[in-house]
Amino acid sequence: MDDIVSELLRKSAISITTNIAQSQATKYVLQEFNYLNVALENISRCRSLLEMAMIRFIDYKLFQKADFDAMELVNMSFGLIKKLKPYVENVAITKWYVEDFRQSHLYNCSIDLMQPIHFFIDSIELDVSYNRAVKANWLAINTPLAIASGIGQLNIKVRIKKFNEAKKQLEELRVFTKSFQGISDKNKADLDQVEHCRIQVLKLLNCYFGRLKSLNNIEQIK
Repeated sequence: MDDIVSELLRKSAISITTNIAQSQATKYVLQEFNYLNVALENISRCRSLLEMAMIRFIDYKLFQKADFDAMELVNMSFGLIKKLKPYVENVAITKWYVEDFRQSHLYNCSIDLMQPIHFFIDSIELDVSYNRAVKANWLAINTPLAIASGIGQLNIKVRIKKFNEAKKQLEELRVFTKSFQGISDKNKADLDQVEHCRIQVLKLLNCYFGRLKSLNNIEQIK
């Protein structure tokens, strides 16, 4: 898992730089807006990955410094986006501010889901193939990443897209866990905990979808 997190961090950091640079090079306002929103998405991914890395393998002080720098990028990117507000047309926005996904119960539950997945895979390490272990780690990582990216988005359509990605990951996790039949009682208890946490995240995600649909504060920029 550590190698996966490190590689995703590297790619997300490159994407942030690339999209901010492209936003300042284009002459089209909507393109600039979209590039900056992709930058925000990848900053959220980086912050989530930093949290996973802090749990697993990096020093807390290093995490604090990197997370502080990431928040500075959030503020700068949003400052650039806010200047575009009078010129952006036909983009549905929840509100003109960036939510902190770490304050979201949905996101924190998705992070909590990672632990029982890792416990389960570790408990059956000798009985699971390398490819299946990698698949489990990807599912554990990608669900909170999609949720963090969605919460950190201004564009409603992109937010819904990211939440749908998270729902897809949760469904893949359900299918994955069902493939482990006939395991020992001890391992079954670990597997049951994975399913319990998965259902909690799915319920919260559905609630979030409902909240988005019923929002009265969506601004249609015209």
